[in-house]
Amino acid sequence: MLTDRRTIPVLLALTGAVFVIFGIWPGIDLAVSGLFHDASGFPIIHNAVVEGLRNALWSLQNLSPLLALIGLIVSLFRRGWALGLPSRIWGFVLALFLLGPGLLVNAVLKAYWGRARPTAVTEFGGEANFTPFYQISDQCAKNCSFVSGEGSGSMALAISALVILEFFRDRLSPATYRAGQGLTLLMLLFVGFQRVAAGGHFLSDVLLAWTFTALIAAVLAKPLLLRDSPPPAPAA
Repeated sequence: MLTDRRTIPVLLALTGAVFVIFGIWPGIDLAVSGLFHDASGFPIIHNAVVEGLRNALWSLQNLSPLLALIGLIVSLFRRGWALGLPSRIWGFVLALFLLGPGLLVNAVLKAYWGRARPTAVTEFGGEANFTPFYQISDQCAKNCSFVSGEGSGSMALAISALVILEFFRDRLSPATYRAGQGLTLLMLLFVGFQRVAAGGHFLSDVLLAWTFTALIAAVLAKPLLLRDSPPPAPAA
C-alpha cells in the first residue's frame, strides 16, 4: 500500500526507468503511436463505444475533487465522517487531485512544456516537430502532450478507489474486493490505451503521468492516511 516505506523508492525507480528508456530511445514513442495510425489518422477516435467510455471516465475524474470537497466539508459537521468515510480519506482524495492532475500536470507541465501531441507531429500528418519527453519546446502553445492529464486523472481516480476499497475491505467479500481491484486496474489501462491509440498522447506522456501522480499520492499518504500508532506497551 501507499504507506509502505518501500513504495516511494519503488516509484522513483519506475520513474527513473521510464526516463532512461525513453531518454535513450525516444523513437519508442513514435513507434508505439504508429501502431494505431493509418492513412485516415487515428481511427479509434471514431469508435463510439470507446469514446463514450472515455468521456464517462473523464467526467468522473473531473467530478471526483468536487465530491471529495463536499465529503470533507460534510465530515467537519459530522464528527469527522461523511458517507461512511473519515475526513482523512476525503482530504487525501482532494489533495491528490489538486496537487497531481490539477497543479503539477495541468497548471505546470502541460502549460509550459510545449510538447506537441501525436496528432500534431509531421510523422502523423501534422505540422509540428516531434520532441522527446525531456525537451522543453515551442511546438505546442497550450494544453500540450506532456504529460497526460487524463492519464494523471485516471491514476488519481484509481488510487482513490483502491484506498476506499481498502478502508471497506473488512465489510466486503473477498470476491467483491478483488473484483473492485480488477475493475480499477482495467479502468487505468483503458485510459492509457485510449490516449495513445487516439493520438492524444505518446506512451511516455501516459507512463510519467502515472508515476508522477502515484509519487504525489505516496507522499500525501504519510500524513493523511496513516493512523496514529498505539502507545508502546510498558516494559515488563
